[in-house]
Amino acid sequence: MRKVLGIGVMLLGVAVLGLWANSHEAPALQSRIAAGAAQVAGGSVHGISTMVSGRDINIAGLADSAAERDVLMAALNDVPGRRVVRGELQLLPAVSPFETAVFKSAEGGLSASGHVPTEKARALLTPALGEAASALVLASGAPEGQMPAVIAGIAALGPMISGAAEVSDGKLHVSGDVLGPGERGAVLLALAGLPEGAVSLDLTLRDDGTPPDWTLDYSAMQGAVLTGKLPKGLEVAAVAGALGLARIDNEAKSALIGEPTPEVPAIFGILKGWMADFERLRVRIGPGGSRIEAGFGAGADRELISGRLAEALGPDVALDIDVVESEAPEGAERMNAATGQAERLSAGYWLPVASFAADRASCQAQAENVLEGTTVNFVTGSDRLDADAQRVLNRLAAVIAPCAAVGLKAEIGGHTDASGDPLGNIALSQRRAEAVRAALVARGVPAAMLRAWGYGASRPVADNATDEGRARNRRTTVLWSE
Repeated sequence: MRKVLGIGVMLLGVAVLGLWANSHEAPALQSRIAAGAAQVAGGSVHGISTMVSGRDINIAGLADSAAERDVLMAALNDVPGRRVVRGELQLLPAVSPFETAVFKSAEGGLSASGHVPTEKARALLTPALGEAASALVLASGAPEGQMPAVIAGIAALGPMISGAAEVSDGKLHVSGDVLGPGERGAVLLALAGLPEGAVSLDLTLRDDGTPPDWTLDYSAMQGAVLTGKLPKGLEVAAVAGALGLARIDNEAKSALIGEPTPEVPAIFGILKGWMADFERLRVRIGPGGSRIEAGFGAGADRELISGRLAEALGPDVALDIDVVESEAPEGAERMNAATGQAERLSAGYWLPVASFAADRASCQAQAENVLEGTTVNFVTGSDRLDADAQRVLNRLAAVIAPCAAVGLKAEIGGHTDASGDPLGNIALSQRRAEAVRAALVARGVPAAMLRAWGYGASRPVADNATDEGRARNRRTTVLWSE
């Protein structure tokens, strides 16, 4: 009996000991299994989730590839003490080529398209991309250099005006516009950490950093156009205004870097007074200085014009003056781009088109109207027509020609002031009247309808005691007869 009782006591003790061991060992075992499963999960690309119930491991999440899934499942099955592994890992779709693109608009906003390898990678891009990062689709297949290239590409977009950073299988292509060489250097600096051969560039510099170098080309037939590179801040309308032109076509670029230079060069103000006389004009302004090439119409005195312009422009402006002949047929018409005046070609001269009834009274009024506001100027003390005589002679010929065509005759009178020898003044005024007559004949007025007469100082219209009066007395007159 005692023996049986002892055995019973012993069995009860073993049972109690087993229960005590289970109550203390089971939680510890579960903890060890959970720790092992968590360690395996921590090594996954996308951070799979694990939960341990008793000795069973429950899993969920994404595997980057079938190979990773197999490795993870094998590692979980090797966790000491586990009984079964439940659940299934989803395979992330693989893409090839793996492409990620970021774009910068001209307004400075960023957008993105393509794929991102992990949510951690997305979080890394979010501070720079903001909401645009959400447009990237999670996918597997990214090479090791994909994210460093994307991050460098975003940094390269910073100094750009607009552009794109496109990464395909770790190869980055950056394209777009930058302001100038400084910004291009900043782009290159942002890409300096990438391996050699991992980057290609296609950058357009809005300003190449070279100094302004620009040209104005003008013709009386076609108007004016600007080409080359204008100074920063210089307005085309300001150049047109300085020349007295209604408009200038602009094919030039403007400098975008450096200090603004909005002032129109002074030479354009000097040229303004000659625009009605130019048949063609080229003005080039660049680092090497300024150069003017000008062509005047038939009858222009090249020597006098060159001297007058050279004196006004100064020694720093290279000047080339020529007299050009029109290639248009006799009688051709055009609208002068500088004056807005309709003109007709007569004997090689472009004369304003006059529209009036050609009778004696009208012809007299028209001629006086031309000579009222201006006069035919001569070189002091000679009968040589002055440099600016062309425009008034052209206007006068345009009036006299239709009057002569209806049979009216004109006397061209030459007048001087009272300075000097009276007989010498008569001779000078005669030669001047003849010079005007010859200029009108050259412009197509029939010689038979014109005669020249020198009056010297015999018919003053103002007081010869003043400079102003003497200037008024030195004049040309036209008197019509049947």
